[in-house]
Amino acid sequence: MPSRSWFYNRPTVETMQYLFLKSQCADKVWQYFSLGVGLTHGVSLQQVFQRWWKHPANVYLNPLYQALPCVAVWELWKRRKKRRYGGNISLNRLISQVSATLHNLLVYRFPKMKRLSSNWPELVSELESYIPRLHYIRICWEFPSGQWIQCKTDGASRGNPGKSGAAVVFRDAAGDFLCAATRSN
Repeated sequence: MPSRSWFYNRPTVETMQYLFLKSQCADKVWQYFSLGVGLTHGVSLQQVFQRWWKHPANVYLNPLYQALPCVAVWELWKRRKKRRYGGNISLNRLISQVSATLHNLLVYRFPKMKRLSSNWPELVSELESYIPRLHYIRICWEFPSGQWIQCKTDGASRGNPGKSGAAVVFRDAAGDFLCAATRSN
């Protein structure tokens, strides 16, 4: 249902397409976030959402690409409501709010990532080239001392309840195999 536009001083009839995609403010928001990602505007709001959601990305960028259209539309809506009731949110502030929300999402989703930029083009560049640091811990079997027998166990399940299995191995102080047992259901 169309309503009066409060984006500008001269009210015009607005639609969802106009408010979230075609208005001057919305157009600049989509241009800013499309920059460096290789996406173009869609003809409809549905196309914009689909292009962002289906855009190929690595595991770090994918959640941001999926969240960005929703966050941008929400911030555009908040700006409209603010302007309608006498306030104002600048374009730079709106872009900053979208960027901050996406940055917070990333920090929440990947808490081990440190020192990420909150600037969108820099963030995309960092995440495209991001390689996580892998930490290795060497784990090896040690002989038991004296006349002890060592018992090693392992188990796993697929679901709870679900298929499961367990195993046990016994070795003496010389490391020689004594016996083993397995069980699954």
